[in-house]
Amino acid sequence: MSTSVGDFTPSTGPVIAALESLQANVALRWCRKILVFDKVPSQEEIEELKKDPKLFHYVARGGKWQNMWNQKREDYEEYCATLRAMKEADHPALFNTDLIFLEKFGHLFGTVKRAFEHLMTRFVFLTQHDLRLGGHFIAADVQVILEALDGGEVKYVVLNRDVNSSVRTKAYFRLIPEKSVDSEENEQTSFGLNLTAMAGYSDQAHFAETAWYRREVCEAIRPDQQLTCMEHVLHDRWKDSDIWKSTFLYGGLDMGPFVFDLVYGAQAYDKREGKLRKFPPPPTRQPV
Repeated sequence: MSTSVGDFTPSTGPVIAALESLQANVALRWCRKILVFDKVPSQEEIEELKKDPKLFHYVARGGKWQNMWNQKREDYEEYCATLRAMKEADHPALFNTDLIFLEKFGHLFGTVKRAFEHLMTRFVFLTQHDLRLGGHFIAADVQVILEALDGGEVKYVVLNRDVNSSVRTKAYFRLIPEKSVDSEENEQTSFGLNLTAMAGYSDQAHFAETAWYRREVCEAIRPDQQLTCMEHVLHDRWKDSDIWKSTFLYGGLDMGPFVFDLVYGAQAYDKREGKLRKFPPPPTRQPV
């Protein structure tokens, strides 16, 4: 899980809600978690980035973040200190969770790159501090995703923050209906496997085979493009490529969301009325 300065800083409510949702899933509770904290760039680092306008505006997307970096620098230090103290106090949301703090600004890719230095498992689940797993995404869902990855035909599975047929999803990804998987029953479990095939890459919560992810994501981003969110570099490339990378959204077209975006909300399908509805972000409580 990656974390950084955000609109909600110094509140730890969203990240604790995201972590608690992992602990609530029986398949994930006992897994080791790695929470990686990005470093807010110093004013000197910001000025250095600006010397290369392409790097600042199109790779780091500094125009979006600059005000927050400067205005919430102290708030972010408070946020980091609060989570350190919660870890020392054995807060249950941080059970089996390692905290790693970057020494310098790395952006989202920097946090992922650091996390992968500590990974030894065959599979990996990547998520962010403002994405809470839905309670309806249960251990059986994790099991069928891992079985699909283990089979080799599936490489990357996104847990959508919207219903898979939403306007936002269709506008972002290129859906590939003929490649989708729709089975009533998986061979290894009575829990059915449904996957919506798509082309594209998202930094949303996703599962992948670790070696594949190192090769196709981590090693695919050039050193001069690494101060970025991965999707800024990879999404259009994957979406427009003639070579499909076996990438999927979890669930069928009318399924989802499976994670709740604590900042931007969700688009969900109302089966009773046959309408797409937009919902605001769910509330989070500030830990005591």
